[in-house]
Amino acid sequence: MTSYSVLPTGSRTAVIATWSGEECDQSCKITTLDDPERAARLASVLTRLSEDAWDAAAFLDTHPAIEEAIERVIVALRDTEATIDPIVLMADEGNRHTEAWSHKDLARLLAGDLPEMLGSLPRTQRLTIADEIAADAAERAEALRLLPTGCDPELASSRIWQMCEVTRSLRNGDVGPLPDGAAGWIVQAWMFETSPARRWGAREQLVRIEQLVAACIASGGRATAEDDPLEAHLVFPQPDEVHSKVLHVRPAQKQRSKWASDPVAPMVAVESRWGSGTVELGEVWATDDDGFATLLGEWSRAVPYLRRTDTYVDPNTWD
Repeated sequence: MTSYSVLPTGSRTAVIATWSGEECDQSCKITTLDDPERAARLASVLTRLSEDAWDAAAFLDTHPAIEEAIERVIVALRDTEATIDPIVLMADEGNRHTEAWSHKDLARLLAGDLPEMLGSLPRTQRLTIADEIAADAAERAEALRLLPTGCDPELASSRIWQMCEVTRSLRNGDVGPLPDGAAGWIVQAWMFETSPARRWGAREQLVRIEQLVAACIASGGRATAEDDPLEAHLVFPQPDEVHSKVLHVRPAQKQRSKWASDPVAPMVAVESRWGSGTVELGEVWATDDDGFATLLGEWSRAVPYLRRTDTYVDPNTWD
């Protein structure tokens, strides 16, 4: 995410935006305020907004609703009205991630601290902040277009270099189950990947694991997402059999207590059979809904994998 900090400059205090670039952090001055306390509060509000939104862009199915709410913030800042009303974060019916930390924190921010803080700014500063929030949102949109193609950004200063990182200010993604801890899971399984495109490949596998767990539970089974070994553990009771059907879906190259070597790789589905060990059902790309339905069954579509803001790109077409 873009982190905002303050820097005293004589009698005024500057608000600075900082984000991870290709080789070093990048910074630019956003605005200056007379009151250092108000500047610090503005920096805090902008950091929460950006951090929650970047985390959601990677891992939450409520991301489309979040970006729409942020667009309403930009419109309100550019409006001539003196006050900014609280903004309601409206998720689509059926969204599974409304209880995720980033979603809930952003809902609180939009309803309280953000409109109060931004509404107190003079018009010239409101326009400047609107441009900054819009620039941050535009980089997220470009990341969702670019990274599924397997390509990193060309510019070393692009904000896209920070996608799927464990963030630095509020520690979104540092710990916890999927999807809250997804950025931390990437570090655990694939070490410190510096390429956003490779982190996105890891993201696709983690999102598939989390989605299959939800689909299994929605279809009457039991399921968990595990980090060692990294996999979806799926159990379906069989009414006419003594033993349940047990499936495991994991990155093809991931083994217990070992780092995965390639985040841009297919996933493997195996079935554990009583008395005969495990049987490999096949390999499939994380984004291939049809492939999972063929290997595992139509139950795997019980909840959606892709969001309307996701771009599907066949990995076999990458250059």
